[in-house]
Amino acid sequence: MNAEISYLSSSFRDPSGFLFLENGTLFRSITRLYQQNYDHLMQSGLYNKLVESNLLLPHMEVSLSGKDFDHNYKVIQPELLSFVSYPYEWCFNQIKDAALALIEIQKQSLAFNMILKDASAYNMQFHKGKPILIDTLSFEIYKEDQPWVAYRQFCQHFLAPLSLMAFRDVRLSQLMRIYIDGLPLDLTSKLLPMSTWFNFSFLSHIHLHAKTQKRYESKALPRYSHKVRKDSLIALIHHLESAITGLKWLPAGSEWSEYYNDTNYSQKAMQHKQQLVDYYLVESKPRTVWDLGANTGAFSRIAMHKDIHTIAFDLDPAAVEKNYLQMRENKETKILPLCLDLANPTPAMGWAHKERLSLVERGPSDTVLALALIHHLAISNNLPFSHIAFFLSQLCHYLIIEFIPKNDSQVQRLLCTRKDIFTHYSQDHFEASFQTYFLILKREKITDTERTLYLMEKLNVC
Repeated sequence: MNAEISYLSSSFRDPSGFLFLENGTLFRSITRLYQQNYDHLMQSGLYNKLVESNLLLPHMEVSLSGKDFDHNYKVIQPELLSFVSYPYEWCFNQIKDAALALIEIQKQSLAFNMILKDASAYNMQFHKGKPILIDTLSFEIYKEDQPWVAYRQFCQHFLAPLSLMAFRDVRLSQLMRIYIDGLPLDLTSKLLPMSTWFNFSFLSHIHLHAKTQKRYESKALPRYSHKVRKDSLIALIHHLESAITGLKWLPAGSEWSEYYNDTNYSQKAMQHKQQLVDYYLVESKPRTVWDLGANTGAFSRIAMHKDIHTIAFDLDPAAVEKNYLQMRENKETKILPLCLDLANPTPAMGWAHKERLSLVERGPSDTVLALALIHHLAISNNLPFSHIAFFLSQLCHYLIIEFIPKNDSQVQRLLCTRKDIFTHYSQDHFEASFQTYFLILKREKITDTERTLYLMEKLNVC
């Protein structure tokens, strides 16, 4: 077979199958070990039910030949995702919605005599505005009296981070960057407030669950030593659903989530900036846009309304939360809000640094928006223009970037509590640094401001 094949490291742990790319197209090979479960999924009506409910990523069966596939049962081609995100990049309600979607999948599966064999948050993605299961091999035929083997995983991947975010601090979601196999329940139990011991849901699913894990961690037990009747299993699922549904976090006003209500832009200036962004998007003709420092997504939606797949990144969890709630309320399908600290972007993680891709590895985007951002990177994070320019050149082909001079009130706001050591923070130095990696196609001063908006194209720099 004359084809270039590469295997995805994210799926090497599953003996039921694996993901691979053939000439850039994604496929999933299904081994004969999974044949009975796959046939039941497809023939029972469960697959069609979940796909119609927008809960499972659709696929089509394809025929591929070669030594890599001769011993496998099937090869399927999943519907393409516009972007792969990770749970530690999601806001509170994204994690909550993904958890509730997985529970609904579990409930529907039991009605078709199947059960989820895993409950990894990494098997969920946001596709066309909604959480969806992307792992076709997550199902197995339900056996009478079988417990839910993924119960612990569900608690670690969903209930634990959500409870810490709701009861303690929303920023604790970043623990998932450290514990990519799910938050340890004993750690979660220690961090949760005492009041949760008097809540039956968290007493049973977190605190006592953690103690049980500790008690039996060094003891060899049969896999299904404890029989669970189907009605008890269904009750467990409903109880988890109730616990997740009851968790709330409302984004309060933070420094930047209220940015558009506390800006130095006049209405005329804002309209001109919007017009320029719109014009530069028309000029660059992107299929994908990454908005870095998107806040609540005002400029991201200019791209979205042009039918462009848009990822709206921001550091502030409250801003991302508001953006996501607006996306959900308006049923927007071409925008995805995500949490990202651009000064410490998502790294490659997992086994051999291959299981979870870095931000750079998931790019590049056709166009990047970097609006009202450069001063935060250069002054708040002491990053030289040359370093910023190089990094952004790895993320895009076209760059729409705003330069904000030192006399701007937002820059002065950053400098009011620190010594001004930024002698190279000037427009001339900014342009010189970026011209090492980009060609400046257009530049225009924003009306009623000293700010300048640029359209740049990446150079072919070796």
